[in-house]
Amino acid sequence: MSSFEKEVVYVAVKEGYDVLRLIEHGKTCYISSEYVEGRILAEWIKSYPDVEKEQLFLLIREIMNQLGMIHKCRKKPYYQYVNPYSIVVTEEGKPYFLDMEAGSNEKRLRFMQRRTVRECFLPKEEAYYQKGSINLDIYGSGKIIQYLLAAAAPKPSLNRREERRFLKIISKCLNYQSRSSYQSAADIRRCIPQYKKKTEHRKAVQRTIFMAAGAASVLAAAWKFQAAVDDEGEKTQSGLSDVTESDIQEKKYQEDVLQEVEEVEAAGTGKIGFGSDWLLRGGGEAYMELALAYILDLSDYEKSLYYLEQICEYVPARDLTEIVEAFCGEAKEPSVLEESLIRLEDEAAKDATGRYYRCLVRGYGLLDTKQAAQEILRLGRLCMSRMDREEEGWKEIQEAMVSACEKLGESKKAAQLCEELLGQETDSMKKKEIYEKTAVFYTSAEQPDQAVEVLRRLLEDPAIEPELCVQAVQEYIRQMPGILENEEFRKLMEESGIVVEGDQIWAGQ
Repeated sequence: MSSFEKEVVYVAVKEGYDVLRLIEHGKTCYISSEYVEGRILAEWIKSYPDVEKEQLFLLIREIMNQLGMIHKCRKKPYYQYVNPYSIVVTEEGKPYFLDMEAGSNEKRLRFMQRRTVRECFLPKEEAYYQKGSINLDIYGSGKIIQYLLAAAAPKPSLNRREERRFLKIISKCLNYQSRSSYQSAADIRRCIPQYKKKTEHRKAVQRTIFMAAGAASVLAAAWKFQAAVDDEGEKTQSGLSDVTESDIQEKKYQEDVLQEVEEVEAAGTGKIGFGSDWLLRGGGEAYMELALAYILDLSDYEKSLYYLEQICEYVPARDLTEIVEAFCGEAKEPSVLEESLIRLEDEAAKDATGRYYRCLVRGYGLLDTKQAAQEILRLGRLCMSRMDREEEGWKEIQEAMVSACEKLGESKKAAQLCEELLGQETDSMKKKEIYEKTAVFYTSAEQPDQAVEVLRRLLEDPAIEPELCVQAVQEYIRQMPGILENEEFRKLMEESGIVVEGDQIWAGQ
């Protein structure tokens, strides 16, 4: 279709909507309503899948900018209905959020409240658009970005760096309850990649860029095809990209939403298969990254299995599938699981982020053997050498290594790892438990003085309530009753006002 024909189509179907007009004044934003002509974002991207990459990036950035201004409003600092059906794109390419309080948008509001739409753009634990919050707006933002990238085939294609950047953005948005998630739309906006047009370079530099571009483009095909490969378990936005308002209104409401989405897709784009050539070009790597994101960031094993199924000819995908199926509770022969773990380590060695090693550590955690515990310690050290302490998976690896040390009877090493965990934990209950474990490990390692010092720090820690301290001491004595004969321990109890008489322990004056 020529650009002229596209323009004719656009003019023929564009409609008018009452949208939010946002006026920013310092740290506050004021809202009024205005009428604009345009198309709903979900319909717009279907008509213009080959959008210029620069325009796509600017569109996403402006959506986040508009949402950020909404969050500055005093009366209602959230939007509530963040999805591709609540945004209008004008002929100039500028996005606006619909004014959901306007009577003219009542029809669109009813559409967005349909189960088919809600399940695609709301988390499972928030099944209805009843509770608005910034956190849910953040989740919806991730879904919008995921939807746009699934439906679009930008020109030029996204490079490897942009793929990784967007994958990280989406992951942090969807994991909205995590402490590492975004706290505002402005944070998301700052992370959107900047598109830079090519400039003239010297021949030597051009050769370098050409080689780098060749290596970076191997994953670009994944986004292009993702619009046709919807998630059969969770009805992702790529499937919904073929579900228009008229499609849903014409269909009889079905309890089985999955069947409805499959029928629409079959009538529209159909299924697209991927051959071995595509896998060799690196498309398998793209789906592996998506699968890893769902395993590690969202613990959504079912969805990760869906993406792995798309590349079942890719050997690392088959090995990871064996491991993920075990995560789901499927019985596996230990020898089969171990073989998959060993083969997948070859792939892990190529990964600079440590994400494969995190999967391997989890996998070996399913094997209740001393050999598996040794592998967890070895792989855990490799993983931590590629991660920052602030990263989400750091504590998970350390905790797995503590359990491995306990399995191997290496109490002193377990205590030292627990000491590191104490510096990272902020939750008082978890911190109490780590103090308690550390003291037990030091005692088992025949270092009772170290254990007493750990308990002293526990009792002096202002972040832990006194009653929790007493509980920790009670549990410690239950596991290590011999400590009652230790003079330093008795002295500490006396200094702290904790009374120990037989099985009875309580806080005195």
